Amino acid sequence: MKRARSPLRLLLALITPCLATAICGAAENDADTFDAFAVWKQGGFRGANVMLNTLPEELRVLRSWGANLAEIAVMHVYDPNPPYSFRPRALAELDKLVEGAEGAGLFVVLTCRTGPGREDFNRSYEIWREAEAQRAYALMWQRLASHYRDRKSIVGYDLMCEPHPDDEADKPLGDWNALAKKLTEAIRQVDPDTPILVNSIGWGYPQLFDSLKPTGDPRTVYVVHFYSPKRYTHQRPRRLVPYPGVVPAHVEPEQYWDKKTIEKTLGTVRSFQQKHNMPIFAGEFGCVRWAPGALQFLRDQMDLYEQWDWSWAY
Repeated sequence: MKRARSPLRLLLALITPCLATAICGAAENDADTFDAFAVWKQGGFRGANVMLNTLPEELRVLRSWGANLAEIAVMHVYDPNPPYSFRPRALAELDKLVEGAEGAGLFVVLTCRTGPGREDFNRSYEIWREAEAQRAYALMWQRLASHYRDRKSIVGYDLMCEPHPDDEADKPLGDWNALAKKLTEAIRQVDPDTPILVNSIGWGYPQLFDSLKPTGDPRTVYVVHFYSPKRYTHQRPRRLVPYPGVVPAHVEPEQYWDKKTIEKTLGTVRSFQQKHNMPIFAGEFGCVRWAPGALQFLRDQMDLYEQWDWSWAY
């Protein structure tokens, strides 16, 4: 773990591990009564995103920092190209990482990054154009839900990482609200209990969160990703864009960024939470480790997440 001085360790060191320990203890000692959705409503999950090359010892270190959640990427369990075939080897690889998280004492969210019609979520858009791709995507989630429904460690199925049909001019099947509802119905045919997670469009960013509609499923968590302002979070070494401070225009207009600006930017998400009384998950956030004021930037966000009872994953 040569990355031990990254902001990940710093932010996890800020959180008292007692709550995470209490939640994991409840799952281990009284598995029959543990309710993952109740923990989502309390904002009780805290952790990080991990990819398939993450090692078991890294997951154990993550747990030792006080985390209780690993958000694991689902990759190529189904072929992203027609005829959208099932790939058992990819599911076996996913199983190994889930088992590693379980062995480390972590709960797991499965987050679909690739699937039928979506080979690369930066460049692949067939999911928004082809009805067969959407049917195969729903079948993929049914298979995953059938496979994992009895594992108490699995506390969420995140339907699609950062949907953005709004980026496409020609998107006959680009209604994310409708697709999220169909995927939810497909999962509920085989798994009535595991919480479902739904991102907003616009890459999951808060700016378009007010276009998100609840699916009607009572055990659903709604997901926001936060990397604003990008001129700060994605700055190159020696650029020295500070926080708090004035951040030059890039994706967002030039303005002064501090905790109040973050709170205002997340206002659409907070309004959604209050209007619909549904849990919120900050499923991705962070910045490059060399950004001046990075620790304060992370702490200001986390303070708000904790204040609003949001779970989060760095």
